[in-house]
Amino acid sequence: MKDLKIIVLKIGSALISSDENQSNRLIESITSQINFFIKKRIKFVIVTSGAISQGQRILNIAKKPTDLESLQALAAIGQQQLMGMYERSFQNHDLLTAQVLLTHDDMNDMQRYSNAKATIKKLLALNVIPIINENDVVATDEIKLGDNDTLAAMVSNLINANLMIILTNQCGLYDKNPDTNKDAVLIKKCDIKDIDINEYDSDSKSNFGTGGFKTKLQAVKIASTSGTDTVVASGFEKDSLTKIINQDEIGTYFKAN
Repeated sequence: MKDLKIIVLKIGSALISSDENQSNRLIESITSQINFFIKKRIKFVIVTSGAISQGQRILNIAKKPTDLESLQALAAIGQQQLMGMYERSFQNHDLLTAQVLLTHDDMNDMQRYSNAKATIKKLLALNVIPIINENDVVATDEIKLGDNDTLAAMVSNLINANLMIILTNQCGLYDKNPDTNKDAVLIKKCDIKDIDINEYDSDSKSNFGTGGFKTKLQAVKIASTSGTDTVVASGFEKDSLTKIINQDEIGTYFKAN
């Protein structure tokens, strides 16, 4: 991989579940690993999902609703809880965080795009870690489709990141569906140009996520256009972030075009 200076880390909804203890343990592990690499002068931007699942937990709602109004209400309730989890964990390492809420429209309007870029770069210059989420209360795209994968790719383009890491509940890209094929083999390295994204099912998703592997491949393609490499790996594997940055064999590595 390239000499790493800026990494966009996307943490999926499947990792930030309604189980508060599990979510806290995972965030604490990730923040500890980030702290180690920040000392080596690598900057991080986090794109996180999980506001809806935190809203479910607060209101004790076991089954995720399907209507848009309920999803947006849960996101509004859960967002501050989600940010609090990150803030407390990073404070243990004397690291500051900043909440940034974006929509796809912000990425498609030149003035708003420039403002977002300037703000995020200023936060990085101040050694503050931007934690980005879709503004679910006013935007519907992420709730319906992308699970923030596309947003992470857009942010990677925005700040010219060297690497985008997508941590999910899947170990990476397989040559066939591992849920239905015991002989499925993990693809360790591939070129996004060689993949027909349309062959992948956009409906395959976790109980808490909103996008299947198709959205991740679409995000890889977007990030690739600006020269950003991508690794998709399981966030449940011990020290996954450290292994990726140290270039150990973990997940699937997509080299940018």
